[in-house]
Amino acid sequence: MNSSELLESVLFSGSEIAECHVSDLNWIDKSEIETFLHSGTTGGAKRVIEGVFSRIGNEQLKSSLLRLYIVTDIYLTAKMFAESIGISKEAYVAAVGGADTVIQQFRTQESTKNCMIDLLEKCVEMRKIRIDTSKTAINQAKIYISEHFHEPDISLGSVAASVNICAPHFCFLFKKELGETFVGYLTNERMKKAKELLCCTSKRIAQIAEEVGYNDYHYFTGLFKKLNGITPCEFRKLNSRK
Repeated sequence: MNSSELLESVLFSGSEIAECHVSDLNWIDKSEIETFLHSGTTGGAKRVIEGVFSRIGNEQLKSSLLRLYIVTDIYLTAKMFAESIGISKEAYVAAVGGADTVIQQFRTQESTKNCMIDLLEKCVEMRKIRIDTSKTAINQAKIYISEHFHEPDISLGSVAASVNICAPHFCFLFKKELGETFVGYLTNERMKKAKELLCCTSKRIAQIAEEVGYNDYHYFTGLFKKLNGITPCEFRKLNSRK
């Protein structure tokens, strides 16, 4: 029997409908589940789910319909969380099982509880792996930027592609991990190199601009002054005096 047949068997049972009033379906503030998914630790799912079941009460949990709603609602909440941190639908299903598999577990209170505990624990593990993977990806991106910052056409898209992450999610991860935008980070890297060249070489400023990724000399000098308060020429003179 698949999930649709199970759902129909419950919905068309008069006794089940009588047991589960509409008000009973407002069974939980989902923010509690979402908070655990975002910041909970391994082993904590049992406390969360047992707390949820305790507040619902044994009498109401006798309703198969209510248990089905619980399983479905938590499953979908966890799925949306997984997608929000960049886990694909396929990866989520592979880790926790498909809807048909999970919905089978609402038959008894104990199976429902155990299924939901297991689901949340697997989501916490996915989150931890994702965080570790994200940190590794951002570190790899920093290395890529250090090797390619001098290229005028370097972009968020090209750096994201170098670490196999879609550009929108890479943008989010980059800001989260480093506390600044990709453009801000790239600009700072270019300016650090420009200052080094201004201090340690006699190269023309136009040449330095090209070597740090700016084909437009005027744009480079304007940006340098905006960020440092003085022009590249003034910076070189001040540092030459030192």
